[in-house]
Amino acid sequence: MINRAVIALALAGTSTAAHAQTINITADATFAVLGDIITWTISVTGLTAGQFVQAYDFNVQALNPTVGEASTFSTSLSNLVGPTAGTPNGASIDGVSGGQSTLVDPLNATFGDVVLGTFAVEATREGTISYTLTDGGVLNAPIIRIRTGSDLGPIALEGADFTIRSDIVNRIPAPSTIIMLALASASAARKRRGPREGTR
Repeated sequence: MINRAVIALALAGTSTAAHAQTINITADATFAVLGDIITWTISVTGLTAGQFVQAYDFNVQALNPTVGEASTFSTSLSNLVGPTAGTPNGASIDGVSGGQSTLVDPLNATFGDVVLGTFAVEATREGTISYTLTDGGVLNAPIIRIRTGSDLGPIALEGADFTIRSDIVNRIPAPSTIIMLALASASAARKRRGPREGTR
């Protein structure tokens, strides 16, 4: 008799393994008030020995681009070839690219869990800030390209092989605004209740 539950678990395990490589977009805060600066880090996890970031080429696309103002992208990789910091566009950054390039086993290249770089966003309006990556269209590489051993080595992974995960930061009113709203609410409640008995 076929054990369908075992087959389902096996297929689920295969699917998870196929997407073990992720591009993570993480923030140093969960909540922010007006004017706060949030630092975001873009990193790659799941690379194995000998795999390195030959090229990355993406737009850092804010899912709610009007809630903040981004800085340019500051890369963290060594052995860079023609890095571009991108152009801020609200909370997004257009045209970020770079990578590690060598014809021999990459000296000082970063393997394993790799930090591509960081950028900052100033919270300017209420709402949530989160990100995805889209193809920057500069290096003829889909978001990211991973090779093994050298630039002449085989392509190990490309953009579609990665799951993109982003933190979410909530922009909340400043504490003074919350206090004023609370006081206004309490005052409105008193007016609705009217004067107490015996005070007329």
